Amino acid sequence: MPPPVGVERLNDDDMATQREAEFLAAAQLRQSQRAAELASTPGVCTNCDRACLPLAVYCDEDCRADHEQRSQRQARLRKKLG
Repeated sequence: MPPPVGVERLNDDDMATQREAEFLAAAQLRQSQRAAELASTPGVCTNCDRACLPLAVYCDEDCRADHEQRSQRQARLRKKLG
């Protein structure tokens, strides 16, 4: 008797491949969400709101590092609280 439609048995390799695909999809989603959080108006620093180069979103590396550090800290706090 064949298995019901929509139910399939996966071998270990197939399950590993499926799990890998799920992991990569989740990682891509997290990365796109992080990129959206960091997005800013080009030409305006995301951290200090000062004018910067026309296509830049940070005025210098210190502002980038400060903003990323604060964003990571906020994400950790959200995880602990939520």
